[in-house]
Amino acid sequence: MNKIWVILKREYLTRVKNKTFIIMTFLGPLLIALLYGGIILVATKDASDKTPRNVLYNDESGFFNNKLDSVMNFHFVKAPENRETALKKVSSGEFYALMEIKDKNISDLDSVQWISRKTLSLLQKEKVSDLLVNKVYSNKLKQSGLSQGMIDSLKPSTKVSMLEIDETGGIKSSSSGIKSGIGFALAMIVYMFIFLYGSMVMRSALEEKTNRIVEVIVSSVKPFQMMLGKILGVALVGLTQFAAWIVLSIIGVITITTLFGEKIASTVAKAPVAPGGGSQMAAEQFQQSGMMDMLYNLPHLQIITIFLIYFTCGFLLYSSMFAAIGAAVNQETDVQQFMMPISLPLIFGFFIAQSAVFQDPHGPMATIFSIIPFTSPVVMVVRSPFGVPISELLLSIGLLLATFIFMVWITGRIYRIGILMYGKKPTWKQLGKWIFIKD
Repeated sequence: MNKIWVILKREYLTRVKNKTFIIMTFLGPLLIALLYGGIILVATKDASDKTPRNVLYNDESGFFNNKLDSVMNFHFVKAPENRETALKKVSSGEFYALMEIKDKNISDLDSVQWISRKTLSLLQKEKVSDLLVNKVYSNKLKQSGLSQGMIDSLKPSTKVSMLEIDETGGIKSSSSGIKSGIGFALAMIVYMFIFLYGSMVMRSALEEKTNRIVEVIVSSVKPFQMMLGKILGVALVGLTQFAAWIVLSIIGVITITTLFGEKIASTVAKAPVAPGGGSQMAAEQFQQSGMMDMLYNLPHLQIITIFLIYFTCGFLLYSSMFAAIGAAVNQETDVQQFMMPISLPLIFGFFIAQSAVFQDPHGPMATIFSIIPFTSPVVMVVRSPFGVPISELLLSIGLLLATFIFMVWITGRIYRIGILMYGKKPTWKQLGKWIFIKD
């Protein structure tokens, strides 16, 4: 235990006293604050193109021949009968696009073509499609004897309030959007932290091998002790810098919010949004007085506890594998052949966090991958705001810790052989043999 502590202390103090570490500790929060300010600046600006765009349209059904209303910045003009003439007008830039409605029967608008020099965005395509569908829909209702006023009154405004029943049987306000956002942000931190500081462990092992320092070290320290001390030391470095970043980032974010808070509020209040659009929904949600209640009702203790556990254990697991790479290879150019297989489970877990968890955080896929050790550091963190059963947490944490200890043992076996190997590039087959070679 004393030898592990000596190695841990050496790894920690060597890096904490490094000028680069000190500079990045203070520069990191500044960059985060600038990023936050940039996001606010972009969010308060309307990114959509307001330039009027004249669009030719040709309707073979005859239904839209009277006139098509403008949508976004598109203004529709009846196209000339000669299709080649219309295409030349689009090609020359006189008109932005040509929309051809080839459907003879407007019951199914499945043969609409949009011809332009630039592809529409998803939002623009959706708005154009909605324009055609709503016009057909309104006409069918009018044919049933309904006036335009009656048709408009048939469209109800929708607002679904999320409520949860807590363990005591009480009802409290909730928000799936807030929980998803918090979970995703925390998962991103874990994901970035593992790659950032895991590679530090790998470079440390590679550096010692290159400098031949390890030849002296391994004569008095067991490989398992060496690896555990090195991994824990770098983990402590990361936690130190992360804690400093949190404190300094909070100060920076508060400062930015104080400077731009009034501008954000006025922009959200004045911003024109399309009825039923995502921007309007977000604005309305943030204007609701119950937003603070939703934040207050989150399971803060569980979220923070799960984050810290998986933040630390996830790093320990992956850094042990990164260390094995550093001990096996001779130079950084040889790292890539080993990095991909180790990185893929974590990357896959991040995609699971974005898809399965957001679709159903309590579903079987989210549950399974939050228990598997190689994906749980990211997936479980995303699930944490939604509430996770204690039994699943205990099983997941137990497997994660057991896998970490097992990987440290495997890494130690590779370390004792690979750290003394020079010149020849190792293969996966050789790494497997190193694990089972007797002392």
